[in-house]
Amino acid sequence: MVRMSPDTDGEEEEYLSADLYLDLAVTLYEAGATVQRVGDSVRWLAGSLGDENVHLAVGYEVIELSVHHRDHTESRLYVLRDPVRVNLSVLHQVSGILHRIPSYQGNIAAIREDLIGIRTRPIIYPVWVIIACTGIACAAFGWINHADLPALWVIWVSAVCGLSIRVRFGKDLNNLYLTTLMTALSGGLCAALLTPFSHTQTPQVALISSVLFLIPGAMLINGGLDIIRDHTSCGIARLTSVFTQISIISGALLIPLGMMTITLQPQPAGDIMILIPTMSLAAGIAACGFGVLFNTPVSVLAGCFICSFAARLVRETGIYAGADPFFSRFLGMCIATVIAAGIGRYAHVPEVLLSVIAGIPMVPGLAMIQGLQGLFTLAHSSTMQQEQVLMYAVQQILFAGVAVLALVGGIIFPIIMIARKNMRI
Repeated sequence: MVRMSPDTDGEEEEYLSADLYLDLAVTLYEAGATVQRVGDSVRWLAGSLGDENVHLAVGYEVIELSVHHRDHTESRLYVLRDPVRVNLSVLHQVSGILHRIPSYQGNIAAIREDLIGIRTRPIIYPVWVIIACTGIACAAFGWINHADLPALWVIWVSAVCGLSIRVRFGKDLNNLYLTTLMTALSGGLCAALLTPFSHTQTPQVALISSVLFLIPGAMLINGGLDIIRDHTSCGIARLTSVFTQISIISGALLIPLGMMTITLQPQPAGDIMILIPTMSLAAGIAACGFGVLFNTPVSVLAGCFICSFAARLVRETGIYAGADPFFSRFLGMCIATVIAAGIGRYAHVPEVLLSVIAGIPMVPGLAMIQGLQGLFTLAHSSTMQQEQVLMYAVQQILFAGVAVLALVGGIIFPIIMIARKNMRI
């Protein structure tokens, strides 16, 4: 039997507890938590309140909850309509509530009131700060990918333009993929129009860097973790959404690519003693900027910087020492994830998202754009030496794909080893 409303005072408490568990699950999922973290948190809370027979099913668009009591079952269903937006501040505050559950002394109404307060609380940073910091993060990513100085202001302006349009019109469009298309197209066109005035020699780097904030890194990692932890349907749905968004971004960039001069840019060499520290510093700055975009608490931004700095330092040192570039990326992300796990335990934030923020500056953006541009070049019937261009494009795309897999593995492998027996709350 499924009851839809309480009949007695005792049943009213059972009714409210089911609402509380559903509110917790929805809050965590919409803030970017993995299915495992959502389930562990609900079970932890239910166990603390004396409910041992709680079942939760989390899908990509639906959350179902049932709480079995002595003579009846409370059931809840929630349809997820809005796209998931990573919000580290919400996850941080929810974790704080769960760690002080005993202080509530079983007061379900007080717990739920605080939980609803977290969901309705405004973001930490003003919108203009988020937009400006995201532009700085994209410019720092451009520097990591060997953009010259004139390209940096192009990246900043283009990223600010694209994100501003997303903030202004995203809710009106009410569709994740249309919003991604419009943002990528506006940011890319802005970069293409500004590069002739900047006299930059690295226009392709400016183009890909200006839309980096659109890459759904958190959803990619969460999808992989969900599949590994046997939450297959949700994981596949998340990965499908990731690949769809990346395809939209790539397609949207074809138009501004066609407006640029076709050049295949070799990566310049430099003084190792200067290059390694500056690259690592730029990665840390980029991570802080993306941390602001993800509404990371101010106290945790330093952790974002440390994780990204460490990952890039290991990656650059390994490559210049002659190690395999993919292994260097993997090792760098493993070390960053271990550091993130320590910071996450102390600060009550998910180590997965700290690792994702640290890994965004490690994305092989230059290889991606050069591979895409090579394929675009082949579309012109007048292109000479098509075999050479095709081989170069395929090589760059394969390099980018394997590099991304190394980054994903460097995040997932340590997390699985560290958290294989512990509940994530």
